[in-house]
Amino acid sequence: MDADQERRFGDWLHEHGIEGRRRVVRATAEGILVSKFEPGFAAHLHDVLDRVAQLLDAAAVAAHYRALAGADAGSARVATWHQAAVALLARATETGIVSKDEAAEVEAGVDSVAALLDSVLWSGPACGADWMPSAAEQTAFAEALERMDDANSLFTRHYGDFEGAPVENHCPGARVARRLLEQAWTICTAATEAATPTLPA
Repeated sequence: MDADQERRFGDWLHEHGIEGRRRVVRATAEGILVSKFEPGFAAHLHDVLDRVAQLLDAAAVAAHYRALAGADAGSARVATWHQAAVALLARATETGIVSKDEAAEVEAGVDSVAALLDSVLWSGPACGADWMPSAAEQTAFAEALERMDDANSLFTRHYGDFEGAPVENHCPGARVARRLLEQAWTICTAATEAATPTLPA
């Protein structure tokens, strides 16, 4: 974009109620991709995620989940998964693997995944309950995954069209969020603590 286009685009964003600076990552006739973050943020985020690899290790999170569930069988399964994931982040902070600010960046994504799964598992199962997800909950989960993969991804925000070009903002951690959602579903939908969790076909 040239200076005049940038000025018009800035005015357009403001007119559409979009507050705060948006950096233009790519601008073509097919669309404009913007970001809230400075250049290099996505690479930095993935570097942080590499350093907290246990968060993406389903076995490690499941082990922590089972320990928490054993201590409080009445706790909600989704909340317990969330607590287990956040505890692993806290441990990484305490040992100096990541800073508090870096952990907070990742925790924001964990919070979003937990909120999404909570909306899918609306029956709110407790850790100690003899429970299986309903057919409707399984369908809702499958649809959530589809919405992460398609052009109208849950992690893509559409601002509208600027001079004929669609304007979008993609979450830099969308792929990791999808992986975390699958992990959380697998852990939270186990029939019992000893059962082997499975994803729906």
